[in-house]
Amino acid sequence: MKFLPLRKLDPINRALVFDTPDCRIIGGCEIFTTKAAGADKKLYKAISKTLSSRYEADLRLSEELSPPSDNKLQSKAVYQSLHSPFGPLDQISARKTFAYMIATLNASHPDYDFSSVLRPTDFRREKNLRTVINTFNITLFNLGVNVSKTLPRMWDIIDSEMDLTHCNIYSYSPDDVSCDPYGEEGLIWSSIYFFFNKHKKRVCYLFLRGISALSHSPVEAGVWSLSGVRRSADGEEDSGDESDMWAENKSIWGDDDGGYEDMAEDMEM
Repeated sequence: MKFLPLRKLDPINRALVFDTPDCRIIGGCEIFTTKAAGADKKLYKAISKTLSSRYEADLRLSEELSPPSDNKLQSKAVYQSLHSPFGPLDQISARKTFAYMIATLNASHPDYDFSSVLRPTDFRREKNLRTVINTFNITLFNLGVNVSKTLPRMWDIIDSEMDLTHCNIYSYSPDDVSCDPYGEEGLIWSSIYFFFNKHKKRVCYLFLRGISALSHSPVEAGVWSLSGVRRSADGEEDSGDESDMWAENKSIWGDDDGGYEDMAEDMEM
């Protein structure tokens, strides 16, 4: 995976890191290309091998529990029925998509290795783009952020890079909190989505995490505020090169009329 340093995402990333009275919010939006480098190819092969070993063990168990005459048919049926959010795991495309999710997380968190701890069941396929957008916006609203005012073009910018109506969407919610790199730092909750566009060969990683206020001091002076305006230690505003992005016309994606519905309804399932 290769990280794409898109400047237009900078205001989003700065605005998604802030403090509430109860917790620190660590959020971000990152886009990666799925074109594999040498290390990625090794990772994909390792994940595929792990999946094969894991499910071959399940197959052997199934064969032991099946009548001898039906072993082969039973094994094939069980293997093909092992569906995941990415599709049947006997298909290369499903395994590759799962590997892309792992590679994205590894690339975003280079000090943490997800390849040996995550299972396909730690992910869920999201079939409705409008629901995902609403859920993410409502989460921010409940944290005191009005997306239509604070981040009016967030979804437009993501769409311009990802073509969201042609993305498969997956959410990440592992049962074991230790599978999250923030799990040991007071993680309270997380909202994590992957938008995968096969034709553009891109994955967008959009996330919010709530970290206990007891685990962190308040956000240091000089970070970007929710309005996308950087404030120095003395409180003066310091506009960055990207700050004027939010001055454009308000997006139809984040307005109160839900103007993105027509686009969302066209999403391919």
